[in-house]
Amino acid sequence: MRNLKRFLGICLVLAIATAGGLLAFAPQVPILMREGFPPDVWTDNARYAHVEGVNTEYAIRVPEMPAIAQTRFDAAGGRAMLVDQGGTVIYESYGQGFGPEDRLNSFSMVKSLVGALIIRALADDRIASLDDPLSRYLGPDAPDVTINEALTMTSGLLYNGEPPKSVDDAGFSPLGPLARLHVYGIDAVLPDLAVDPAAKGQFAYQSVNTALLGAVLEATYDQPLSQILSDLIWKPAGAATADWRAYSKAEGVSAYCCLYARAEDWLRVGRYLLNNGTPADPFLPEDLWRDLILPQLEASQRRQGAYGWHLRHDVLDRDGEKLSGPFAYFMGHGGQILYLLPDHDIVVVRFGARPQLLHSTLYEVSPPD
Repeated sequence: MRNLKRFLGICLVLAIATAGGLLAFAPQVPILMREGFPPDVWTDNARYAHVEGVNTEYAIRVPEMPAIAQTRFDAAGGRAMLVDQGGTVIYESYGQGFGPEDRLNSFSMVKSLVGALIIRALADDRIASLDDPLSRYLGPDAPDVTINEALTMTSGLLYNGEPPKSVDDAGFSPLGPLARLHVYGIDAVLPDLAVDPAAKGQFAYQSVNTALLGAVLEATYDQPLSQILSDLIWKPAGAATADWRAYSKAEGVSAYCCLYARAEDWLRVGRYLLNNGTPADPFLPEDLWRDLILPQLEASQRRQGAYGWHLRHDVLDRDGEKLSGPFAYFMGHGGQILYLLPDHDIVVVRFGARPQLLHSTLYEVSPPD
């Protein structure tokens, strides 16, 4: 019995020492465990910043989606899907247990709004050039990366003392730099960000790029990012107030993730961007709008899902279909997606538990003749 007690005592000491070492090395772990993965639907058990909108009441509508589109939507755990043509909602559907007032998690869709705001900052002369180094706006701790490299995810970032791929989203670890960013904000990881010369110029999906761009926006407008989004896109689009996840232990929002809003409000935002604001008050000069929404790309580039200024680009070219031509889209974890189809004046927003086929989803919601 005495030996057993001694053994248990040693185990307890080792467990405490291990836990203490883990907390010293990765203090974000218990915070992440307490918060859990960002929920798909808004709850009030985390830190958020309001993105002020307008008092928009839901307009009751009952247009049903085509049966083939509804079947695909249901099979992929669809939660909300709305189709707008020319400013009118022509189809709308919600999954079981979901409705028009639910505020759903954008996940990475919000990255595209940050990209659009960077281009707006360029138009507003808040940014002199997309070729400016980040250090011009963020100080000497910023990595040797230009705004354009962060905007196109070609910065080649790495984190000192970590494997090169540790900053990539696909290499996420609760012990790694992305986890520290998620809890402590961009300022906590900024001094240790560096560049891998072998990776610079190559596309790598890294949320830290968006976090850096969010910091640039806050520095250039001297406002919180949530306020910038509200003033320049959210309220002008007529969207209702939303909530944006704030860092656990730092000021500011996680620019790369987790804006909670109604599907209808995302549809309004998509319509606002597709229309380039209003004729009296454009969101961007025409040339910059085209470079954002309709960049000059070869068809082969579009078919590969080209990544632009934090927006993705593709093309509809299936024989015999009514819809065709280029489209831009925002995409988030789980298949959250906002499509912009300039040639057809169509906006589509879709939320669900799992992704749907990118092109078939659009073909199946073709407007009636």
